Amino acid sequence: MIKRINNGVKEAKTEVVAGTVQAVNEKGIKVNDRWYNFSRFLQEKPQIEAKDEVEFLASDSGFIVKFLNVSSKGTENQDEAENLLLNALRSAVKITSILESEVSIKFSTQDIIKLALTLFIQKSSL
Repeated sequence: MIKRINNGVKEAKTEVVAGTVQAVNEKGIKVNDRWYNFSRFLQEKPQIEAKDEVEFLASDSGFIVKFLNVSSKGTENQDEAENLLLNALRSAVKITSILESEVSIKFSTQDIIKLALTLFIQKSSL
């Protein structure tokens, strides 16, 4: 019979944790109502903010061993809002240029910006 001897060394168990980051501090992150600390052996620590979606390996003692996936929802929403605003500004410039050529009315920059903001508000509320 063969008997294994591990000399008192406990094998570390890890689990995959996935969820939305609720809070961040210098020591770790809070996901699924539990704090996980950054391991000192962690090779790569990505830039993480609250509301980011994360997936990582955590030891049974609550230390983050490795990040598997980090996706930021905040930048997606910001990019979408910027695109909506740019499209509204382009539309406002196009509308005012057509009106200026057809009716001979001069629009100020302020008028164009007001029209763009109105279009932006209408499109973002849909």
